[in-house]
Amino acid sequence: MREIVREAQAGRTEAFEVLVQHFGPQMYRLASAIVGPDDARDVAQETFIAAWRDLPRLREPDRFEPWLRRIAVNRSRNMLRGRQRHPAISIDRPGAADHLAGAGDFREAAHARQALDGAFAGLSVDQRAVIVLHYAADLSIREAAESMGVAVGTAKSRLNAALRRLRAAVEGQP
Repeated sequence: MREIVREAQAGRTEAFEVLVQHFGPQMYRLASAIVGPDDARDVAQETFIAAWRDLPRLREPDRFEPWLRRIAVNRSRNMLRGRQRHPAISIDRPGAADHLAGAGDFREAAHARQALDGAFAGLSVDQRAVIVLHYAADLSIREAAESMGVAVGTAKSRLNAALRRLRAAVEGQP
């Protein structure tokens, strides 16, 4: 992939198209998890426009993927802050609410799921990003921090705060 990045840095649009095809679905999923599916396509597109514009300044072609994730997180952050709204995001995983609620009664599971979705929508953009990068994208805390452009301790702190809020929501605490 490093050679393709270098070719794109040299201005070869065909090489950049290969990068878009390869990383496009990943950037869309990341954006969708942060801003919601309605705005994810716009964020992904803005991510690649910014990447094309700034690609000549990328010093380490091997670091293209975390650099691109950072752009996507920043574009997602800008979208949410600019519109001052929280999208309806669902953490879709079959059986997640049943597991979290610890109950066999579907009404309790549905309530837990609703509380979790509401709590996730209420997280800050940075908290959403670290949750998505760490759990959905399966990145280490260090990789998530790098993708967000923050220190590892900051990413850990944001993850801890987000998880506390989500736990409290599922347990019915304010």
